[in-house]
Amino acid sequence: MSSVKEIQSVRNACRLLEEVARQQPTGVSDLARITGIDKSAAHRLAVTLNAAGWLQRTVDGRWYLAPGLLAVLRESSSTSLAESTRPLMEAARDATGETAMLVVPEGNRLLIADVVESSHTLRVSVTVGSEMPAKSSSALRAIAARLPAEQLPAWRRVDPELTEEALQATRDRGWGLNDNEVADGTRAVGAALCGADGVSIAALVVVGPSTRFGRELMAPHGELVARLADDWDGR
Repeated sequence: MSSVKEIQSVRNACRLLEEVARQQPTGVSDLARITGIDKSAAHRLAVTLNAAGWLQRTVDGRWYLAPGLLAVLRESSSTSLAESTRPLMEAARDATGETAMLVVPEGNRLLIADVVESSHTLRVSVTVGSEMPAKSSSALRAIAARLPAEQLPAWRRVDPELTEEALQATRDRGWGLNDNEVADGTRAVGAALCGADGVSIAALVVVGPSTRFGRELMAPHGELVARLADDWDGR
């Protein structure tokens, strides 16, 4: 055990931030009751965190995490997620010969967090950080199939074809698909990457030109990304 003494005020600030994140927006009285921190001390901590740009206050005096802090946390989370899934993307690329992507939900959008490109001259090439068209995508189907029911209406406004029948078919297969040959000449399969609670946080996607990624390859490629996603140890 370390002999270095902890700084109690810093410890209390961490506890306060954790509870704000869980309860936001929330007032000082509730924070003091939940954390056991004296109310006046909790108020001083909240004011200090506000001055640091980590908390913001509603017009009625309740506290919530500042957008700037959330942006930093999201960036850090995306970086860690990309690092832990890079071996999966490389394995998917090597096994299929096609481009592999890590796709994460951001609000009502899908963003490409990382890419491992195919070595073929003719390949799907995308930019990290760019938005991925969500409607009809294999990524959205894979992600939505492993979300709580209360989160589905927002995504169904993006893609009305996310019916319960379509999502159940994705759950039964273990992977989502997008056969978009007519629209842009590509095909894709994707599997959900889930946290310890079983809820999806991202999707592992393999995408390629339909001239090489034929319909007969969708099942084997889909089963591959599903196995890789199931074996992911980054939870």
